[in-house]
Amino acid sequence: MRALVCAVLALTACDTKNKAIDAAPAAVAPDATPAKSTKIDPMANLEIVSEEIEFSFGALTLHGTITRPADAAVPRPAVLLLAGSGPTDRDWNSKLLPGKNGSARQLAEALAKHGAVTLRFDKAGAGVNPGPPPEQISLDLFRDEAIAALTALRARADVDPKRVFVAGNSEGGIHATRVALAEPGQVAGLIYLASASRSMLDTMLTQVGGNLRDNAHFPEDDITRRLAQMRAVVDDFLAGKPADATKASDDIPELQQMTAALIAPSSAAFMRPYLTFDNAHAAEALDARLPILICQGGKDIQIDPDLDAGRLRDGLEKTGHDVSFHLSPDANHVFKHEPKTFAALRADIGNVVLAYNADGVVLDVDFVATLVEWLARQT
Repeated sequence: MRALVCAVLALTACDTKNKAIDAAPAAVAPDATPAKSTKIDPMANLEIVSEEIEFSFGALTLHGTITRPADAAVPRPAVLLLAGSGPTDRDWNSKLLPGKNGSARQLAEALAKHGAVTLRFDKAGAGVNPGPPPEQISLDLFRDEAIAALTALRARADVDPKRVFVAGNSEGGIHATRVALAEPGQVAGLIYLASASRSMLDTMLTQVGGNLRDNAHFPEDDITRRLAQMRAVVDDFLAGKPADATKASDDIPELQQMTAALIAPSSAAFMRPYLTFDNAHAAEALDARLPILICQGGKDIQIDPDLDAGRLRDGLEKTGHDVSFHLSPDANHVFKHEPKTFAALRADIGNVVLAYNADGVVLDVDFVATLVEWLARQT
């Protein structure tokens, strides 16, 4: 059952000051009119550089990485990259998983080669950002950190502040929605990358059910009973009632441990709104003129193309939003290329998750091309 725990953990989980050799462009004055900016070019293969930056978040200093074309003479479109759940750092590496070959670094470099300035940063509890004590972490904290990063990115002289996009992977899609809702007019478009769409509790239970089916080989009636046990305990927690994690399973300690982590009193201020947040429903309140791209991998064993990505698309389309949807057949949850069949992946889910950041694994070409072409149309 260790595979079950790994998969769920992988889902759950301002002025700028340059610290690199490359000089950070000076900030644009609020009333300044930037020079004519460039576009994203699908055919480009520009020389790029990366630089470490610091930006303010209240009284704190957060750390991130700018990756951009080497030529910073003209303002360019920009993309803010938001990590998924758990202790996932700016590169989308997690201390819960082996490897340092994170998708965000690869994605930032790919976008920069096509003309974008990108910013990725360490969110609370990841990388060099320890964050506050667990009892002080909230859903708003992650939104507000992302807003500070957005402000820092828009203030750069090499960025066109009218063309800054926000892209969120998995849980990061929740924060992307909340940033755009909180900062109307400051975001040029949203990019959902294997984004959570239903409540996180429903998404996690779907994952658990799939693992019980494909790895533990329980019959359907048994799976239904076990999921109902686990949901009943979490529902008590969400309602503010006493909740006993030992009742989440009669005989699977891992399910008890997972439930205990979800209902821990120290993280209740974060987990209650987190587990119930419905991203697809919340996204319907976005400005209908805001262009939205939903990218989903066909080899994603954590986010379902229909239950999650399809639900997000359908809700946005019904409310008249400008939404594009693309399924990359051979992309996994972190948009690395995955040659194995979906059935083979489901049968070995633990090792699949553990290999997300393995050396030598690269982003799916179809996914990158789709994202670059969409950005080119928007810019």
